[in-house]
Amino acid sequence: MKNIIRRLAFLSLMFIICLIIIAIPQPSSGIQALASELPLVDVEKSCPEFETKIDLNNANIIAFQDCRGFYPNLAKKIVLNSPYEKVEDVLEIPGLSERQKELLKSELANFEVTSPIIRPAMRMPPRPALRK
Repeated sequence: MKNIIRRLAFLSLMFIICLIIIAIPQPSSGIQALASELPLVDVEKSCPEFETKIDLNNANIIAFQDCRGFYPNLAKKIVLNSPYEKVEDVLEIPGLSERQKELLKSELANFEVTSPIIRPAMRMPPRPALRK
């Protein structure tokens, strides 16, 4: 008698677990589920409105930190490929992806070019010292 009760309890527990699993909606694909959870980046508004423009010839990587999609990779390319004669020259950086070019085109109004004061190597943030 005890064996029958144990088996019935086990089967009813398994039945309930199966119902719970079936009742929870499952995404059709893991990739689709991840893609649907990603926020869409608005290319038109990747940088906030600043009072002053970012100087492409004298800014460091940190200046691009508030611009979504720029920091740190695109900002590093901008700094290392300076100086620029005009703002549009930033679109000619070698190795830019189409997405990076779109971001740069959308933000050209937030950039300016003045004569370089600081060498690009000096504008890069210092690397942390290695600990022994």
